Amino acid sequence: MNFYIKHFKGVAIEGGAVRNEAFYQHFRSVSGVIIKDVAATNIFFRILNALKFSLYFRLRHADHIFMHMGGIFVLFPTFIFQTPLARLVFNFLGQISKNHHLHIEVNDLPYEQSRDLELPQQAFFQSFQRELFKLKDVTFHFASFSMLDYAVRFYGLKEEQCKVLINGSDKLSEPDATTAGLLKGLDTDKLKYVYVGSLNRGRQIEDLIEIYAQAGHYLLLLGPGGEWIDHDLQSKQIQNIRYLGTFTDQVALQIASLCDMGVIPYDDSRFYYNICYPTKVSFYLAAGLPILCTKLAETEQVLKGKNVAEFLDIHAWSHFIAKSSCEELAMLKRNVLQHQQYFYWSSILQDLKL
Repeated sequence: MNFYIKHFKGVAIEGGAVRNEAFYQHFRSVSGVIIKDVAATNIFFRILNALKFSLYFRLRHADHIFMHMGGIFVLFPTFIFQTPLARLVFNFLGQISKNHHLHIEVNDLPYEQSRDLELPQQAFFQSFQRELFKLKDVTFHFASFSMLDYAVRFYGLKEEQCKVLINGSDKLSEPDATTAGLLKGLDTDKLKYVYVGSLNRGRQIEDLIEIYAQAGHYLLLLGPGGEWIDHDLQSKQIQNIRYLGTFTDQVALQIASLCDMGVIPYDDSRFYYNICYPTKVSFYLAAGLPILCTKLAETEQVLKGKNVAEFLDIHAWSHFIAKSSCEELAMLKRNVLQHQQYFYWSSILQDLKL
């Protein structure tokens, strides 16, 4: 039998959660896949789910099981991996992978991500990843080619155990009047650039605001963590940048489709940004937008030869924005339309079977 282990709930509004939701919707549509929901926040129910999960699959054989790496932390509380009890969990996963066909999706490498992206660091993540990738009978599905290569080189993972499923996007539906109204009043002679994603301080958002504050075009910001931006814009009397708020992925896609170019300002000197493939790349392409991006190695490689993005050092952005025209971006948009179908989740996941 085939099983998909669902470990999350709620509305998906950011990259990792959107990816999880896409896999869930895919497996919901696949005939013969049983969804086992282990989502829980209460520690009692998490432990109960872990016990039920363990017992259920110990009594069965030769099933195909697909789960996300994040699901391990839901089934087995994080503190366990900071104690000798972690060995019991990895022994269990090893036994499951020998008796079944176990697939684990790897969206991020938490240790490297926290180190480079100014997130709270948990030292145990490195030992967790090292032990996880020692499991010889698991198939790992990575979110980028560079992440796979790094895991093979640094953690000794066997390449034949690995596959890549890059981040994708839902298909665009036609914006309604309410969505279009969010952009009402903008000068139609000015280009509209858009950033969609987490807006926490420290993710180059301050740099982005500084660049566009001096530009003659609009910058629209959408996503969680941006409540501080309105006060910042008002205090500096910046008129051409707007924080629109947080939206579901589909509504954000509709808003973005009304703009001219998507932007990704990530610091390309940081290791992790160069091995990950940001969800917003496929998101912008699905919205019909070309992309202005810093020189991120994995993203450049995936989009190589497609002429749908401009990869520039962040210090060159002001010059690019100043000289950009509607005609130039329209040409890039035509290129996007030739390739965007390959960046839909439905295309990326179509061959994922258990």
